[in-house]
Amino acid sequence: MNRTAPTPWQAPPRPAVAVALWLLPLVVVGAIYGPPAFHAEFISDDWALLLHHQHPGDIVGEWTKSTHLHAQGIDGGYLWRPLTSTVYQVVGETFGRTPTVFRLLNVGIHAVNVLLVTALGNAFARGGGLERKAPAEPTTLGSLLTGCLVAVALTVHPLIPDAVGWCADTYDLMAAGFLLLGIAASLSSRAMVSLAGPGAALFLALLCKESAVAFAAALVGVLVIFGWWRRAVAVGAVLAGVALVHGRWHHAIVGDFQNSALDLMVWPDFLGLWTDYLRWPLTMPVRAGFTHAVTPGQEPISVLGVALAVSGLLAWFAAARSRWVGGRYVASAIGVWVVMVSPGAMAAMGFGQQASRYLYMPMVVAWPFIAGAWRGCRRPRTLGAVVLVAWILVWAPQAVVRIGQWQSDRTLYLAELRQEPDNPLAQKAVGRLLVQAGQVEPGLDLWEEALEHPPASRFMMDLQQERLDFAVAALQAGQPDRARVRLAQFIADEQAAGREVDDSVWRLWERVGGDR
Repeated sequence: MNRTAPTPWQAPPRPAVAVALWLLPLVVVGAIYGPPAFHAEFISDDWALLLHHQHPGDIVGEWTKSTHLHAQGIDGGYLWRPLTSTVYQVVGETFGRTPTVFRLLNVGIHAVNVLLVTALGNAFARGGGLERKAPAEPTTLGSLLTGCLVAVALTVHPLIPDAVGWCADTYDLMAAGFLLLGIAASLSSRAMVSLAGPGAALFLALLCKESAVAFAAALVGVLVIFGWWRRAVAVGAVLAGVALVHGRWHHAIVGDFQNSALDLMVWPDFLGLWTDYLRWPLTMPVRAGFTHAVTPGQEPISVLGVALAVSGLLAWFAAARSRWVGGRYVASAIGVWVVMVSPGAMAAMGFGQQASRYLYMPMVVAWPFIAGAWRGCRRPRTLGAVVLVAWILVWAPQAVVRIGQWQSDRTLYLAELRQEPDNPLAQKAVGRLLVQAGQVEPGLDLWEEALEHPPASRFMMDLQQERLDFAVAALQAGQPDRARVRLAQFIADEQAAGREVDDSVWRLWERVGGDR
């Protein structure tokens, strides 16, 4: 009987080649994200949560108080992320609370996630665990190369640096890692592992970041796509129970979530932000900076985002009849992305900001399924390699530039200002930095421009506090007239709201020549 000789793609990789393919994604992570960590500064929330934590070393407090209440003594809304905060405490107390320490922590966790993506990509490229009709093929050069390139393609995308480069966003990195482990557990042929594994992974991920709850619907959807109906029902029940238990515990710690920014949450805006997020991996619009202020009623729906959502829906239904097994992996990748992006759009409305760091977890969790997209093609490995290499060449330079911007408040917000010159958050931040650096006139001009058109959400900018801070800075700079204008606005708004104006404000008002 004639047998076709296996191609090099179908042959097992030589040990040295296998080791090189496993290490290549880690080398890329180290090359892009490692060196900048040694020159980084704290940025934004890093100062309060990591450096100036009010209770350093108090790990128990991380589990009994909301995250911001424990760190800053202020109400932090719904935020309670005790597992990540515990890691912060242990690492900070052991190695020191420096930007380099926490940046290297993020780089290390991201490297682990990339290794997991490589492993899952290799598994999906050879049919591991999801396909019912045949057992998984052994690892071949083609499957391992596909997993390797998928992992590299993930880590060089410009969306990734916003999570890895911000010390205070270890939440997303840890949650994504646990969810990848949950996917791996769901592939097990052992019933208990395939049920308990995803449940444990989701629970740990929820203790890192609440938006991980979307994983429950995403994983159930994947199991349905591949025909595991009974397992989908059982896993869905387990994950729903886990989410309920966490929700009860979470509510016991933080109580009801109260935030004035919830007024921004309207259905048309959600669709606009959600469809915008769906297209970001393909287009990286101007909004993909540190934070884009959401304007209620003015968030346009992305045509490309709608197309991606519709294609995901069509792929979902087509997968059941498709003879191309790779189609089911395509449907899974799109479906996971569409579902897991949704909490990011809700957060964008709730906090009045749209930020690319919200997309790290959805992207990492959806990405491994791309490796299975070429299964069933005549030349799957070659096609996959060409597409992924092209993707890497397009995005890698922008990722390098982006991680370079995550060095300090100054570099980050200057980059934001170049992307969005009218962004009030960037204007305010850069204005403050210029004043502190002695460039008083341009700093006050930029700061004042932000006060003229503040974001809709008070969560993103406390306009009253900014007016007060501006008045102090202007007075110190010898410009009492500018200070008086902002103080007059501050006092008028306080009185209109029925709040008593503090004596210190009245004394400042007298210093700038105002009549009490």
